Amino acid sequence: MPQAACFQDLHNRAERAATPDANALADTLLNNEIARCGGMDDMKSCDRAISNHLASCHVIKRVRNRVGLLQALYWRAHQQLTVWDLFLELVALGLVNPEALKFPIDLESRSEACQSLEWHLGCFELPYYENQIDCDDEPYELWGSRAFNAPLRWLATMIVRGCTGDAGKIMEVVAESRCLGPLNMNAYNIYFRGCKNKSFNPNLDEGKPTGLSNGRRLPPFGFWLLHNIPVENWTEECVGFVRCEYVSQFDKIEYIYKRFFDFPDEVILLAEDQKENFAKDSDSMPPDV
Repeated sequence: MPQAACFQDLHNRAERAATPDANALADTLLNNEIARCGGMDDMKSCDRAISNHLASCHVIKRVRNRVGLLQALYWRAHQQLTVWDLFLELVALGLVNPEALKFPIDLESRSEACQSLEWHLGCFELPYYENQIDCDDEPYELWGSRAFNAPLRWLATMIVRGCTGDAGKIMEVVAESRCLGPLNMNAYNIYFRGCKNKSFNPNLDEGKPTGLSNGRRLPPFGFWLLHNIPVENWTEECVGFVRCEYVSQFDKIEYIYKRFFDFPDEVILLAEDQKENFAKDSDSMPPDV
């Protein structure tokens, strides 16, 4: 399982690498992300640690403050990219209709079917592992407890909205892809015994904002998974364009992260199984965030 980079090592690296341009890029990115989720006074419960951090440091323009926030943002971006690629694989196999992206999502509104599916997805090793993390330790506290929940909830919503056939086949593809890691059998057995209703009927209205929310809920910090895309006729070109839109956002975050910590462009971050490609010199190793 990926482990966190030593927070102090990243802090020291940022101190050595800090340049006015890198700091300015980081400040702009972080301020934009904070504004997107309404500022520290309007952040969701999953972002309480980030809100408390902002309240205690008052400004992000200190290396230590930037380190934690950038790491939290980059960690969440990678989670979402993993889930996004898994969604596109399900679309490519014809198991999920991309029209599921057509409507906005209220992440705080879920049917029993969506809750059940999110629980099942959480039985795979990567989200399960994260749920066991002690979030009182740096830098985990800023990543947010159970920060995989929002991406998994988004994916569960997309599946319930757009499932074109056998939901069991969808879960087979999720398992075979290993995007979320292997199935944790202990977690799955708890799910299997505890979940009363494991089947669902596709519902294009799943998770649509209703009543007072009416699509105006602010996202969690760093949440970029797409929805509310008004495309009437989905084609491969449309799906490709939408993918590029999301990946370009991830690339921007990664670019600024690498500039700030002075990691070479060729370093592949967050790739546990590609460590043999990295130089053994500790200074050139990427963080296992």
